[in-house]
Amino acid sequence: MNNLVEKWQKDLDVYKDICTFFVIEGNIFDKQPFYDDDEQTYLPVTLSEYLYRYLIDMGYEMVMFHNVVEGFYNKYDDEMEEKFEHCSRVKCRAERAACDDIKTLIEVMNTTDSAKALVLEYAGTFALEPDHLSEDENNNYIKLMQSSLEPVTAMGSKDEYLRNIVFMLVEKANDIPAWFYLNNPQVKVLTVTKPEKDVRREIISSRMYMIAGDEELAASEREAVANEFAMLTEGMSIEDIESIIKLCDTQGFDVRHIRNAIKLFQYGQMESHWDKIDSEVLRDIENRLKRRVKGQPEAIARASAIVRRACLGLSGLQGGAFSRPKGILFLAGPTGTGKTELAKTLAEIIFGDEEFVIRFDMSEYGQSHSDQRLIGAPPGYVGYSAGGQLTNAVKQKPFCILLFDEIDKAHPSILDKFLQILEDGRLTDSSGETVYFTETLIIFTSNIGINKTDERGNRIPNVTYGEDYADIKKKINEEIENFFSKINRAELLNRIGENIVVFDYIREDVAKEIFELKLDSILNSIYDNKGIKFVLSDNFKKMLFEEAKGNLKNGGRGIGNVLENELLNGISDILIDIIGKGVDKAEITGKKQDGKLAYTIE
Repeated sequence: MNNLVEKWQKDLDVYKDICTFFVIEGNIFDKQPFYDDDEQTYLPVTLSEYLYRYLIDMGYEMVMFHNVVEGFYNKYDDEMEEKFEHCSRVKCRAERAACDDIKTLIEVMNTTDSAKALVLEYAGTFALEPDHLSEDENNNYIKLMQSSLEPVTAMGSKDEYLRNIVFMLVEKANDIPAWFYLNNPQVKVLTVTKPEKDVRREIISSRMYMIAGDEELAASEREAVANEFAMLTEGMSIEDIESIIKLCDTQGFDVRHIRNAIKLFQYGQMESHWDKIDSEVLRDIENRLKRRVKGQPEAIARASAIVRRACLGLSGLQGGAFSRPKGILFLAGPTGTGKTELAKTLAEIIFGDEEFVIRFDMSEYGQSHSDQRLIGAPPGYVGYSAGGQLTNAVKQKPFCILLFDEIDKAHPSILDKFLQILEDGRLTDSSGETVYFTETLIIFTSNIGINKTDERGNRIPNVTYGEDYADIKKKINEEIENFFSKINRAELLNRIGENIVVFDYIREDVAKEIFELKLDSILNSIYDNKGIKFVLSDNFKKMLFEEAKGNLKNGGRGIGNVLENELLNGISDILIDIIGKGVDKAEITGKKQDGKLAYTIE
């Protein structure tokens, strides 16, 4: 028999002669890999069928199933139903009260005429609330507990004594009372996980004949396609893999285009915005960024490199993880230096619209339970049906830039979700649906390192305007490392790796460019909305710029604040005076003694 088996299957082999009850939880509704000795290949079968085949191979003469709808049954062997009815005097496939079924189960498991196994499907339905059992429910579990502590052996079909055993299939172990399985040496909890890569590859290899073009592949090419298929389905179930194979048939995909079929399955579309970026745009991406993000050459160079990798499909190759996000950027540094502007500009370049930036203010996620807002509240809690803000956003726009502002303000437990996103490229929301982040660019921003705490616990400046950029970069990087170390999230920092980009203060040599950009934006917006063209005299513009330069410690935001306070507020007064009077152009010449702007009409 092939030795490629999942961990829970190995554990079952170890404990089958030791335990009487097995609680199987987790990915129980997925298909499971069963090695067929006759066919010399893996078959994807339901968990119930896997247990049936496994137990028959072990020598059990009777394997019966039970659920609250059908009662006791065996759809794989009618003769076993007859044997069961004979030994239990209970008619199979009959609706019965749960208490009668438990009594019957215990009676059957105590017989010694032949080795028996019972599989209780949907065992979580035996009690409405496991932590608050009714008297009948409590008595039933006590009976099961007593039965588990008194194992019975019987002869199997291979002339070996076997334990009569019971399997309880549940989504989560806590669907049944914890006292039933905790510290009970006769009860073993087995957790079924999503299939590992090697298992996925074997299942894929055994089913690829169902995809068009498979018969045309050479052996080496077929193996390469199977490997790619397995890598691209990381985190998926066997049911998902079978659905992709069916999708290939219905949509006419050739086996060589399996990547497109997987993308269609994950996102409902094959075309990726990343794939559609023209090579000329990729070559010119740094220049495009520099037109809007001023004074940050290192940030622009780093972001450009990451986007090029993403668009060329090279992200994740160093770790062999094709399911990770397209790229990661951690933008740190003083406020108002262009971090958010960089994200918006990238969205416009890649997707053609700034609306593809999905922004989250992480200062709003400072509580440990805030993860419910991101992925959705658990079943039974208020807001469950609404889903999570993050998972909903990515489902609606799977191709996007996710901007997490002030990531250091989030509760440390929230950061664990980001570790999963960066490592696995997916999250499971509260409804159990897997959301994929493979086509997203993740950008974190933070002001870590601008200030620090001294020996007395006081917040003091760590970097100041006017310092050399190399010193600023060193100090901020040190504080970032200290921050993640203090909150015990060094693994998240490791995953971010070399993608930390420190922004510099806005220096005087680029302040003039930013000033002109913001001023033009304001005046053009007024003209577009009001039809009035404002111009500034040279003296007044010089005065505004000198005042803006004095606020560069707040970066471009500081320049914008000066323009808002000293220009926009005054223009609003002028507009009140001239709107409706046929004026289409005015020159602002300075300030009056009362602080209002002086202007002339042309």
